[in-house]
Amino acid sequence: MSDAVLRRDLEQAAGGPAETDIPFSRMTTIGCGGPAAYVVAADGSQTLAAILDVASGYHLPWFVLGLGSNLLVADNGWRGVVIRLTGNLRECRRRGDGLECGAGASLPRAARLAWEEGLTGLEPLEGVPGTLGGAVAMNAGAFGMSIGDKVEWVEVALPGKVSRLDADQLGFAYRSCRLPAGAVVSRAALRLSPGDRDAIRRSMKVYLSRRETSQPRGARTFGSIFRNPGGEAGAGELLDRAGCKQLSCGAAAVSGTHANFIVNSGGATAADIITLMDACRHRVHQRFGIVLEPEVRFLGDIGLKEPE
Repeated sequence: MSDAVLRRDLEQAAGGPAETDIPFSRMTTIGCGGPAAYVVAADGSQTLAAILDVASGYHLPWFVLGLGSNLLVADNGWRGVVIRLTGNLRECRRRGDGLECGAGASLPRAARLAWEEGLTGLEPLEGVPGTLGGAVAMNAGAFGMSIGDKVEWVEVALPGKVSRLDADQLGFAYRSCRLPAGAVVSRAALRLSPGDRDAIRRSMKVYLSRRETSQPRGARTFGSIFRNPGGEAGAGELLDRAGCKQLSCGAAAVSGTHANFIVNSGGATAADIITLMDACRHRVHQRFGIVLEPEVRFLGDIGLKEPE
């Protein structure tokens, strides 16, 4: 296999260019990470399935990238296919007393459309830096609400085909969803309820204010570092009580606003961030006997050490 042949096949499947060696530092909210081997765009479910088919045929790993939050990529990059969602895969529209959205639609966009249409249920998502597809795949949520509670059905792309699954087939649980192996969310329908637009907007402002006062503002982060382990104390509280707010490595530091966030102040590397995450896990394990599991996803030659 030559790079030229692979690139040609990716471009034929995508109906557009396949860019090469694009740094993840330009594509992620944390602002670090080496280059992606290939970057292509999918503007519809069938196009997405065709790209997956090419990648599968060449035994190449792939990753669907939304807004680039919740992701840390190794400093030497990742030799796979990055798929960006465009066109109708970024659109939202009303569907009965709910919404139908492409997987690339931002969560704030979905929440605001629901408000505009007088539909309640998505208010806690105002200000969440992610896309619908990523949220469904990990059953993301905020302030006690999880997106899986609102899902009616999900359309998924697999190599060479597209299918639809009902919510009860997906096994939604805390920060997890049982998608079929190799499947990518392309669209989803959300069940909402009619509500008063003024009340919905007031609620959105309350959630946004809570987010802005409890999380770092205007900083490069990837969102929450670790999952809540269960029990009365969340990950942020455990990290704070373990003294993690004083920790830093290079240009990466634990946020002084919320201990479950790492901030890139400019020039931080993935190695800096992993070192910091290891130190945080070690402190929490040493003090509380709890091993925190990452909420952040990793790509490339990168990973956490097990606390001793």
